[in-house]
Amino acid sequence: MSAQPPQPRVPPLPLPPLLPLLLVDDEEGIRTVLVLLLTDMGCAVRTAASGAEALSMVRADPPAVVLTDVRMPGMDGIDLLRAVKTEFPGVEVLVLTGHGDMELAVSSLRFGAGDFLTKPVAPEALEVALDRARQRMALREALRRHTEELELLVAQRTRQLLHAERLAAVGETAAGLAHAIKNMAGGLEGAMFVLEKGLELDRRDYLEQGWRMVRDDVARVRDLAVRLLDMGRAAELSPRPCDPDGPLRDVARLLAPRAAAAGVTLAVRAGAGPEPVMLDPDAVHRCLMDLAVNSIEAFEAIGAFAERGTEGDTGARRQVTLRSRRVALPGPADGGTEASGAPDVEYVVEDNGPGLPSQGDGQDGEDADGFTVFLSAKPGGSGVGLMATRKLAREMGGELELGPASPEGGVRAVLRIRG
Repeated sequence: MSAQPPQPRVPPLPLPPLLPLLLVDDEEGIRTVLVLLLTDMGCAVRTAASGAEALSMVRADPPAVVLTDVRMPGMDGIDLLRAVKTEFPGVEVLVLTGHGDMELAVSSLRFGAGDFLTKPVAPEALEVALDRARQRMALREALRRHTEELELLVAQRTRQLLHAERLAAVGETAAGLAHAIKNMAGGLEGAMFVLEKGLELDRRDYLEQGWRMVRDDVARVRDLAVRLLDMGRAAELSPRPCDPDGPLRDVARLLAPRAAAAGVTLAVRAGAGPEPVMLDPDAVHRCLMDLAVNSIEAFEAIGAFAERGTEGDTGARRQVTLRSRRVALPGPADGGTEASGAPDVEYVVEDNGPGLPSQGDGQDGEDADGFTVFLSAKPGGSGVGLMATRKLAREMGGELELGPASPEGGVRAVLRIRG
């Protein structure tokens, strides 16, 4: 007879983990009987003879299930149930009641008991109650894991969206800068053409005109670089009590000669002072200077382009108006988010120049706050200066808004600064 080949050894199936259970009853005989039943049903049983002892044991080492009698001296089962559910809501509590304690059994359900059993306890009913407790615990665990997975998924998707938004912002910025640099490169190519013609024809006037064009375009490149550097660092502000009309008058005084040379009437209507307001006058001066220079340069660009034969002046009276006034932002009673303290200051720089370009003129779109990025009223302007001005305004707790001055054109820039 041939030997049988050895049969492969099948490893035994792993036993299910024991269910940690605390049995609470003041009668020793009942505890003894129930411990045997519960052990056969796969429970790791500990016992307590009173509610107070059981609560101490739960606090030291919380079980999965508490099976407690209702009527016990001292802390009864209802008090134990309420204490356990308050401190350990994840612990399942099953209540043992007598046939005459149905009102207490119903009350136990209201306080968070998972089930109640009547004495004497039938093994089948006890096994069903334990199975229900296991199912509830499994559902809670599945819900917890699902919630954690959802939170991780939300965090991951949020990071992906933020990354996509940053990439979009970088792309938008790069496109705007490319547009500005392309304009400047075009201006330099035009200047080179004029210079070459001047050399070819030996025309000094061509050479002088070409040199002026090169000088202006190089200045624009330098200004763009300076603006970008300014946008990359936070402003160092020094608010102090000052006359809010002071920066407005200083800007008008400094720009008066340049405005006159460009044929621009510079009007000043200072109405915010003289009572001091907490402002950084230097930062306000920078913002107003940038806005006013933009308006004057728009008129200067009209003349420059007319010299090149690309655009003529409209012949209308050129005017830039600087205004200031005190305003109060809405408080909570008016639908605002916070109460207004000192009055805020509103500065307006308005002109009747060529106005803002339409969206089809090579300018980029709006950002998340509705501000059109890389917007400029100057032919060939980069718009970076206005973006830097808005950044500085926001660092002062204010805002910059741009729009048409009138249906006929022009630009109206409103700078609001919190006082």
